[in-house]
Amino acid sequence: MRSQTFFRYLWRIDAVLILLAAGAITFGVVALLVGEFGARAARNREAEAGIPVVAADSSAPLSHGRASAVAGTDVMRADLSLNRGGAGFSSGGYTETRNILFIEPGQKVARWLLPDNDHVIGDSSDITDDTDHNAKRMIATAVLVKATTGSPETAVGRLLLFDPPGRKIVEVASNVREIHLASLAGGELTILYERDRRLVLAAFDPRSLEKRREQEIDVPRPK
Repeated sequence: MRSQTFFRYLWRIDAVLILLAAGAITFGVVALLVGEFGARAARNREAEAGIPVVAADSSAPLSHGRASAVAGTDVMRADLSLNRGGAGFSSGGYTETRNILFIEPGQKVARWLLPDNDHVIGDSSDITDDTDHNAKRMIATAVLVKATTGSPETAVGRLLLFDPPGRKIVEVASNVREIHLASLAGGELTILYERDRRLVLAAFDPRSLEKRREQEIDVPRPK
């Protein structure tokens, strides 16, 4: 009799614990849904409140990032981004840079890097002159522009090199998968990138951005 009473109380305690656990799980799911809807609503409000920009792919809102000064110049630059919401509640979404806006004092009209907003700017590397540690100066920027389709890791695109105000734009190469390094050394701009599964090293004049030379790098197999 005593054992039956003991097990009866034990079952009741188990039932209470299960009920509390179910309540905690339900509360967590509701909190997750509320957070997801709140984040999506905030992204949409931010895009609607900003400067209107349209892309051919308008499944997600475009929004301007905060402008920043280009080191050593009076030019300002701002990224135009597209916010991709997650497909499900467990997906947090991600952001794509679709274009770069250049703003110069004294110029009434701003200027875009790309003629459209229908590509993704993936790799981006600013090349600066750090010889004077008190006055760092931007020399150029290298970016990789890819199509919106395909995997960002395996897709190829165009490698562009441009000056701080975005007036001089040079197409370095096509079919580029990744920028490995972009730097200023020995009075030259050098860019190491991957094209057609080969490493390529290119050198440019830091003033005119004209290409001085380019060579493929042979990578030997380990013995």
